[in-house]
Order: sequence, then C-alpha cells, then structure tokens
Amino acid sequence: MSDSIASELLQKWASTVKDGDANQVVNLYHGDGILLGTFSNKERVGHGLILEYFENLLKSPVEVEIVSEHPIAFESAAVNSGLYNFITKGKTINARFSFVYQKDNDEWKIVSHHSSVMPETD
Repeated sequence: MSDSIASELLQKWASTVKDGDANQVVNLYHGDGILLGTFSNKERVGHGLILEYFENLLKSPVEVEIVSEHPIAFESAAVNSGLYNFITKGKTINARFSFVYQKDNDEWKIVSHHSSVMPETD
C-alpha cells in the first residue's frame, strides 16, 4: 500500500471543502466517524453532527491550504497528520490536523478527524 493514498484522501477532503457543499464533505466520513473540529468545542460523532459543523463552516467560502503532511498507509487504514491553513473571510487561520481513514469495501472513509488552531507559542 502506497502512502500516497493518505495524501490523495487529504487533497480530496480539501477540494471538497472548497467546493462548499456540506453534504459532499460529510459523505467523506464514515457513518460513525468522529470530528473534533477547528471551530467548535463539540465532539461530533456521526453524519448528523458532522453535517451541522460543515453547514456552519461553509456559510462563507473556505479554502484549505495544506502546509505539511505526514501520510502513512496500511492495507485497510491510513493516517495523515500535519499543518494546514483555512482561508475564509479574508483571514488565514493556521491549524494542525490528524485524519484516520479506513478502507471498507474498496471505499476510503474518514473515521477520525482532529483539527485545532495552532497555539500562539511553542
């Protein structure tokens, strides 16, 4: 299994967010997936709560700029962690991320996604 699959999955997520359709973003997540989002203090498990998050986030256009990534893939799982920027409303928000993907019936889904704003200091 090539580590590039984890990188491709991250690119697909970033592109889907940029497209602005919350339903399409949620379709990238496993039905029981968890999102610990950058702009919410709520633990979101399952499509309903994840959809609520992205409906709020995507009220304004959002672009995701990947700064760094560290992809690792296994036979039926992949992980990618690193740094990205959200660009929205003329502001850039620096954040860090971790995605865990699971392959199920030849389809990759996000089972865990953690993202948080970068701390001001080391």
